[in-house]
Amino acid sequence: MTVWLAIDDADERNSAMQFIPRTHRQGKIPETTMDEGSVFHKGIKITDEMCKPVSNNLEAGQISLHADMLVHGSPPNDSDKRRCGLTLRYCPPTVKVIDEIWAQGVEAIICRGSDRSGSWTHHPRPQNNDIAKATSPHVIGNN
Repeated sequence: MTVWLAIDDADERNSAMQFIPRTHRQGKIPETTMDEGSVFHKGIKITDEMCKPVSNNLEAGQISLHADMLVHGSPPNDSDKRRCGLTLRYCPPTVKVIDEIWAQGVEAIICRGSDRSGSWTHHPRPQNNDIAKATSPHVIGNN
């Protein structure tokens, strides 16, 4: 399950995320390679059998929830309006990471249970509330 928290308002003008309804029911859809300038390393070929994309318009502070298997993405933001959001993903510890490239950037914290798949890179829960002492290599000032 993915949670997308809108930091800024997101709509068609600044390239809000789009969903293609019911694609999460189709199983794994064949992938295509993306251009070097793309944010994500893989895409799919949109076919006539798929529904028309639906814009996920959100106001700052609102969230959307979607299954990772739902086809989603956004066109480039060519406006002068920022579109910023925070993505959080939740899954049971039995889930196995199958995309090696994606797995390299995953920072997982086990909230409950134990990793039975053995495919996650784990980061310990913080021992305090001081972000300057966080163990993640992606925290500013912790290089």
